[in-house]
Amino acid sequence: MGARGSTLIGKAQPEPRLLPFTSNDLADIVSIQKRHRHDLGSSFALGPKQFAMLLQIDEKDSQGIFREVFDTDRNNLVDAFEAIACLAMLSKMAIKEKVDFIYSLYDFNGSGDITMDEMTILMRTLVTGCAKMDKKISPPSTEEVERLTVKAFATADKDSDGEITKYEFDEFCFSHPMCKDFLDYWRGSVNQVVLADKEVFVDSEFKPTAASCYTEIDQPPAGMPPASSIEFLRPADFCPDKPVLFTDGALKNGIRPGSISNKWFLSALAMVSSNMSYIQNLFVHTGQESHGRYCVRFFKEGTWVNAVIDDQFAFNKLHQPLFCQGADKNEIWAMMVEKAYAKIHGGYEHISKPHGDIEYALKDLTGGNAVAVDTTKDPKFMEKVAQGKFWIGLKAQLKAGVLGASCNQPDVIEGDMSGQEELLDREGILKGWGYPVLDFVEINEKRLKLIKIANPWGVGGFTGDWGNTSPLWEENPDVSRACKKGATGDNAFWMTMNDFVRIFNVHYFCKVVDVDEWQSVRREGVFPAKGGGCVNFPSWVQSEQILVEVEDETEVVITLTQADDRFQKDRDVGNKTDRPAIGIVCHKHNFVDPDHGKVKKLMTMRSTGIELISAFQPARDVSCTGMLAPGKYVILPQTFDPDSGSKFWVTIQSKERVNVYAGSEIEWDKNHLEPNLEGDNEMEQDLVKGHLHASHTYEEESQIVAIRAASRMVAELTVMARSLQQRKTELELRLKDLHQQVEAAA
Repeated sequence: MGARGSTLIGKAQPEPRLLPFTSNDLADIVSIQKRHRHDLGSSFALGPKQFAMLLQIDEKDSQGIFREVFDTDRNNLVDAFEAIACLAMLSKMAIKEKVDFIYSLYDFNGSGDITMDEMTILMRTLVTGCAKMDKKISPPSTEEVERLTVKAFATADKDSDGEITKYEFDEFCFSHPMCKDFLDYWRGSVNQVVLADKEVFVDSEFKPTAASCYTEIDQPPAGMPPASSIEFLRPADFCPDKPVLFTDGALKNGIRPGSISNKWFLSALAMVSSNMSYIQNLFVHTGQESHGRYCVRFFKEGTWVNAVIDDQFAFNKLHQPLFCQGADKNEIWAMMVEKAYAKIHGGYEHISKPHGDIEYALKDLTGGNAVAVDTTKDPKFMEKVAQGKFWIGLKAQLKAGVLGASCNQPDVIEGDMSGQEELLDREGILKGWGYPVLDFVEINEKRLKLIKIANPWGVGGFTGDWGNTSPLWEENPDVSRACKKGATGDNAFWMTMNDFVRIFNVHYFCKVVDVDEWQSVRREGVFPAKGGGCVNFPSWVQSEQILVEVEDETEVVITLTQADDRFQKDRDVGNKTDRPAIGIVCHKHNFVDPDHGKVKKLMTMRSTGIELISAFQPARDVSCTGMLAPGKYVILPQTFDPDSGSKFWVTIQSKERVNVYAGSEIEWDKNHLEPNLEGDNEMEQDLVKGHLHASHTYEEESQIVAIRAASRMVAELTVMARSLQQRKTELELRLKDLHQQVEAAA
């Protein structure tokens, strides 16, 4: 909560010392409430001793929680009702149970209904307490809490002297966007499970069986062994030394792909891992990592989604990992992220060919706004390069987020590849694999522009000018010093900008906003099943409209997302087999403040009123970005064609605070809610529907994957057989020698 309109995105991550309380259930919370009533006399304020008694833990153990979490005003007292309500929110109870309990907690007279004063206290103490437990929550002002309470009573058609029923309270909390987002934030947050001291966690939702690897157990996909040959090992069983989540740096040692082709995801993972903080941001502390229980989160449909997993990974009988592994075999972060990503999509097979694009994975891993640009489809690209705009743009993009590139041009070397079939004739760059861009160096006196690129794959490496084996480094010690060439190693290489342009035809950029500096607001809705569509159709006004008030000029990123068919495969989201083309229009609209009257929809679309607009594409996400001056605007999430009926999410990220109103926050003019309402179009030209190019990611045929996996296995078995044969010969000679010694002694 905080700014007008909820700014809570994702799931709660409470202070680590509070994690043990997340295993509480309803009976535990009721016991806490009874202790407060009977042992503590229902006191409103608790000192350290009473607080320890409430939690039923040693006072010494409770000191840190009391003083550093709840006693923020340092008066040596804690609000008892605030603490109990917070413990309820921390618990593993279902969100409806939490709401029921907290409602009864603040029903001070036990009437079954609550007054406006009781609801105001409930809202203020609950959000204030939750903000103490999770620092990402910015508590609203007293004025905002009072305004929210007045809205709840107005929605129930009650005045300030009345009371609202539990049903009316629930209706408001589960429909008003601010309350709904707050509850969603605490729904599915990381909860500890009860484990014995030496017990290891086993994920019952993503079991360590072949079913997590592929769907048809009797028909393994190409490159995968039969179910009977798959075994699951924990890091202590396969790491040569002590397992660690991270070594010195996420990209230092690179990633090694597994047997199923999912290079689109691993390429994105490698690009993101060029910035250690982005990878660390994916891991949510469970407090039970030593028991093999981890949590990884991904940005899906405008919010962060948690995936709890165990640390069991699939191997074949030769103890080779079936899926990715770090080049440092003691480093397990990449295996964890890939497994969690597989879990939320229903299994490893579902993230394999041909299911994804690098830019989608970049968004999932960072929460950023990602784009892929195929330079072969931009007729003005070389002109931008010649003018220096491309070089300037690349440097700005790297500073703002994640930058990478891939070569998808089909120029494969023929002949014996010695197990490196993917190498191009373009100086050793792997086709279809993503390469993170790390740095830029410009040496003006030599008119030299060099780009540093990571090589996370362990094979290949640029062999052209300024590659790691190039004699140019010795011939130009000044360039070597400028590039710190001695520190590059085999995990990165340099190339000129001209070579970069020539070899890499697809460039990936993901703008990642700093959550400490940017506000994010998410709203969800449904496109009309009948009507709606873009401004080309009079029915465009029937779609939902989101109101935005900008107080100070700000940069904004607006993203419209529709259901991810892989992530939502088992959910009723109203999406069709083929994604509709979607787009965003941000238009000036001097609406009435929703708190002070009924609001009229924007009814006339004008070219002069449009501030931001995206292309209309059948994509999972579309975005638009730009500057908005102080004023009032309306965001129009639309499908290009009418009659979609599918669900959508809008995420508004802004550098400065903006006020957002949607759904039940707005009381629309009834005349603007007519089902056959039609709007006007004064645009200078009709909108057009774009299309998506084929996947930017070149994926190998599954037969190639299978042949390579089989070839590796045969080669290693051959080496093993030869080694065993040699050992056998040595033992036979040793045995013969021993026999001779025995005979001589006799």
